[in-house]
Amino acid sequence: MTPVFFAHGAGATPADAPLPELTAALGNGYAITAPSLGDPDPAHWSRRLKAALTDLPPSTILVGHSLGASHLLKCLAELGPMVAPRGMIGLACPDWSGAGWDASGYALPDWAPEALARLPIRLFHARDDEVVPFAHLAALGAALPNARCYPLPSGGHALTGALSPVAVAIAEL
Repeated sequence: MTPVFFAHGAGATPADAPLPELTAALGNGYAITAPSLGDPDPAHWSRRLKAALTDLPPSTILVGHSLGASHLLKCLAELGPMVAPRGMIGLACPDWSGAGWDASGYALPDWAPEALARLPIRLFHARDDEVVPFAHLAALGAALPNARCYPLPSGGHALTGALSPVAVAIAEL
């Protein structure tokens, strides 16, 4: 079984979209861990995610949705070589640098491009996302030059009906 760690978005729980649809798209062969992260406080989420990340086996694939995706990237950059997941998949990931939304508690550190350079990163974003503007995908792609960006024609913020390419990307990691 391939381990997958899923970080939900703000105001969501692990039972909310897109995890149920992604689980179905992945099929058998994946052991998904999806903790509840609670209220979206940057310090609280950092503590929870860093503790979880340091306990995961190196073969783990990380998947984050919305704030969960951006906060996973932040924590991975801050932890540096202490953790070495197989790869990271970001779904509808906000950019907090000011090019997207300006919130220093969620922003990637300045050294993130170097810290994340060896990590396979795949970012998926629907053009019709009603929560995180589609332009955030380009901003993150510019901030993380090694990331592969996948614009999706539709699916909204939860990427409803658009998770087949995500499942393929996970299988290819």
